[in-house]
Amino acid sequence: MNIKWNRYLIMAIISFFAFMLEYFSIFVIEKMILHVDIWNYTANQRSLHCLIMVVLWGIVIVSLLTYTYHQYHFPHQNEQLKRMSYQDYMIIGLCLILCKVMTFIDWHTLKVIGELQGKSLYQFFAQYMYYIFEVGLVCLIIIYGQKAIETLLKKETEIPFGGFLLAFTWGVFHFVSRGQGIEIWNGISCMFFSVLSGIMYLKVKRKIGWSYILIAIGYLL
Repeated sequence: MNIKWNRYLIMAIISFFAFMLEYFSIFVIEKMILHVDIWNYTANQRSLHCLIMVVLWGIVIVSLLTYTYHQYHFPHQNEQLKRMSYQDYMIIGLCLILCKVMTFIDWHTLKVIGELQGKSLYQFFAQYMYYIFEVGLVCLIIIYGQKAIETLLKKETEIPFGGFLLAFTWGVFHFVSRGQGIEIWNGISCMFFSVLSGIMYLKVKRKIGWSYILIAIGYLL
């Protein structure tokens, strides 16, 4: 099947714009449910926000994967036959180490420990469910972005184009994502993480399940 490269790029862009559903949730859904401004949310109301986003993002993720699988026969699992080299494992390990270096710069501990502090188990669970589905969208941007460029080039490449696309969408967005002015380190660290994630996707030979697990470890641990 001859699929144009821009079809995959559109899927990657849709995956990115799915993050904007957070504003729809805050200003429409939660406004109707909670009748309170986001700046005045209680901790449990923020947890409810996280769970609403889990539902919205879950719908997007399942819809995109189902659509592209049936329409484009992608993503497929042919990559499962490719074996990883010792060098691949070393590069993945280095990427994870660099992810944890950034985590310690942000949190001065593991992210999971920092997030647990001051939260009830319900609040922690809701926050991490939010992150788990956020990583799902991150993976889709990488997967579809990489496929788009490789389709355009008519060959597979070890250049992490999916990671670059993630860096210049999701990563750049984190310069302003918290609504507290421009946050230089937040944006730079997310862009750097994006490229590392794109590299790990390639080094596991485009195995989607393993890519998700490694990116989740890099982002959530």
